[in-house]
Amino acid sequence: MTGLDTWHVATVLVGGIGTLAIFSFLIRENPFFRLFEHLFIGIAAGFGLVLGVKNFLWPKVLVPMLGLDIVTYPDGSLSHEYDPRLLFYLLPMVFGLLYYFIYSQRYAWLAKLVIGFSLGMSGGLAFKGFFNQIMPQVVSSFRPLVVFEDGVLAVGSSLENAFFIFTLLAVMYYFFFSFRHQTRAARGLSLSGRWLLMVCFGAFFGSTVMARTALLVERVQFLLIDWAGALAGLVA
Repeated sequence: MTGLDTWHVATVLVGGIGTLAIFSFLIRENPFFRLFEHLFIGIAAGFGLVLGVKNFLWPKVLVPMLGLDIVTYPDGSLSHEYDPRLLFYLLPMVFGLLYYFIYSQRYAWLAKLVIGFSLGMSGGLAFKGFFNQIMPQVVSSFRPLVVFEDGVLAVGSSLENAFFIFTLLAVMYYFFFSFRHQTRAARGLSLSGRWLLMVCFGAFFGSTVMARTALLVERVQFLLIDWAGALAGLVA
């Protein structure tokens, strides 16, 4: 067995033990589960840091800022000129380092500047993301009730749009609490909105269960095929 095969078998064995450790939480919380939980969180944090430096900070910030991407040809010419504006990258770096003043009682207010800026930026991005997500949905909700395709009435598309408009109005009316739903038609429309919401929530819950089941099936296959095969090869 080569070194590469040995490393693969070792990773499979450790992965199986870690999977069983996480699944042991189904019985009750135990030290075995907590150990691998902390290992997973620590490895994920370290892996995220390495990926951030390898895929973003080093190739997109430090390499162009230090001029390491400039190639000198044999005739002495350069692939491109150095852009001094890249030094402006140092400003957000220094500003971000102010966060570590949170450990100082005297200069902790400097860290609050970074925290306030981060919260403001996050709020602005969330506000922008909300409109980028909601406005296309609002625009797409304006659908024709009668659809013609090549001059012929498309019955299926027309019924689909009609049902969509009814669902939209019923759900919006269900959340309209400015006045009481006294008439039978108003109560029926509100009840229809409630049932349509339950159908939507059920579909979301079903898709979530299917996704979790797919993950479970993958882990069970790993234990029964890969991990059991590695154990059998180790024993043999």
